[in-house]
Amino acid sequence: MSSHAHKHDHAHGHDHASDADEHPAHAHAHGAFTPREARQAKRLAMVLGLIAFFFAFELAGAIAARSVVLQADALHLLMDVLALSMSLLAMRIAIRRPTPRFTFGMRRAEPVAAIFNSGLVLVATAEIVREGIAELRGSGEPRATIMLVVAGAALVVNGISAWLIHGALHGGAHDHHHAETTGTAGKQHGHALNLRGAWLHLLGDALGSIAALVAAIVIKLGGTVAVDAIASFVVAAILVAAAYRLVRDATLVLLEAAPPHVPVGAVRGVILAFEGIASVHDLHVWTLGAGHDAITTHVRAVKADPTLAHRLSYALREQFDCEYVTVQVESPAPGEGCDKSDEPA
Repeated sequence: MSSHAHKHDHAHGHDHASDADEHPAHAHAHGAFTPREARQAKRLAMVLGLIAFFFAFELAGAIAARSVVLQADALHLLMDVLALSMSLLAMRIAIRRPTPRFTFGMRRAEPVAAIFNSGLVLVATAEIVREGIAELRGSGEPRATIMLVVAGAALVVNGISAWLIHGALHGGAHDHHHAETTGTAGKQHGHALNLRGAWLHLLGDALGSIAALVAAIVIKLGGTVAVDAIASFVVAAILVAAAYRLVRDATLVLLEAAPPHVPVGAVRGVILAFEGIASVHDLHVWTLGAGHDAITTHVRAVKADPTLAHRLSYALREQFDCEYVTVQVESPAPGEGCDKSDEPA
């Protein structure tokens, strides 16, 4: 797409430039996965298959071992199957081409999926607590030997799964080098909320496996059977805290809050310090989803300059690595001075 700057037929005269049109290297190839996104989707699919296969084994082992923490972990695996499926679907929806109705595309599908996944975590956590309370009331004595075998296998499977998702979330040296050379560094975490939702489930599973393993060792050594329930409560507390953080971050995206890495004050400072700018107003900063940030602003020029919108939008994109930058320039009124304080910083 080519750059453009034009005069509107308003009395003040406005210059407008959209940085998304000026930099095809930063425009997402809507409708298809980038190579990085394809690797992310492939890892999600691998983990989904692994978790679905192991679920039946762990559930049978948990019942045989009469262990509430293992049953909770198996239940969480079932939630993972649904959550990972939702994550893959969200990735597919998020890259759909913009339409006349959804002009930014469907990027918001990912924070919605993140909130949905958090809800599943809370449902699983409630079941963990319920089973733990029942065990504390004396519903049975866990079989430590079976617990050790099943928990050890679950820890290996969950650990591998969490590692696969963590690698997709943070990327490797190849991904970072590719991003730096192609000018897409800001898109390194384009599916971060979505992948964090999946990783949260897998982390909970790994923690559950560790808790079950510790409980099995304690019981095997003659300790109290209550450690099984206590371990499940610890896992539940960790999951609730992680789910809260994920819901908070996803909700901020849906409410169009300015992302922490693109503070409004810093953006305003860059604009006001830019050569040829007299003042700034109607500055908006938000994100469509992790890695897909946007800036729109109106500025008043010191003097008529047809290149100002283009130069400023380019500078903002380079400074803050935003995918969408729109600058509208208002020419100064006759006799108007240079006042850079239209709005408080």
